[in-house]
Amino acid sequence: MAASEGVECLVRYGLSGRVAWFAGEDGPDAPSRGDAVVVRTVRGLELGEMLVVEAPRGRAGEDSVGPFRVLRRAGDDDLTRAREADALRESRFDLCRGIVEHEGWPLELVDVEPLLDFSTVLIVLPLDELDPAPIRARFRVSCDFDVHVEPVGDEPVVAEPTASASSGRCGDCDCGSGGCSKAAAKTRADGPATASGSGSCATKPHGAGCSSCGVAAWKSAARRQDPPA
Repeated sequence: MAASEGVECLVRYGLSGRVAWFAGEDGPDAPSRGDAVVVRTVRGLELGEMLVVEAPRGRAGEDSVGPFRVLRRAGDDDLTRAREADALRESRFDLCRGIVEHEGWPLELVDVEPLLDFSTVLIVLPLDELDPAPIRARFRVSCDFDVHVEPVGDEPVVAEPTASASSGRCGDCDCGSGGCSKAAAKTRADGPATASGSGSCATKPHGAGCSSCGVAAWKSAARRQDPPA
């Protein structure tokens, strides 16, 4: 039996509707356009939507583990787990914001995104130079989930952008190449999540919050202001 040929897949994933190329396998059972898929990104295991399947041209992102990959077409268990992860967003936001405020880190927590393995992406606005190592270590000690720290506006490696910033768009972020903050619609799951993904920590919860292009302008303006006498 001949081995299946490799392909490259353009996949949309994440709350902000990220789009990036992933390595994949061809064959009769391979996912096609419109299918829900499980992908491995630098953030972890995530649910995505297949957009395009093409012959490989070396466009897939890569880290120390290897190329980012489409692992499989999402099954019922994957979809159930994705709903459970999404149901954790509000409680995870309150929990994570409480820890951030208690530690006094120089950042504003914008949103959180629990992944399929129930690790959680902290989407943050850095207010100063930010080292994510102590943040991740603090969560490992205090809670039953790991975190990934992602500054607002960070984008994955996306090959061959189709528009430039000079085409009349912002130019201060990636929206000239079709990115920016287009929120992907998410279906909220009714009922409690599984205990394995619920998270635990003694810190009390706090507020809520959330945007992208205007954030950069606000941050720049804030830094230009003279300190009060």
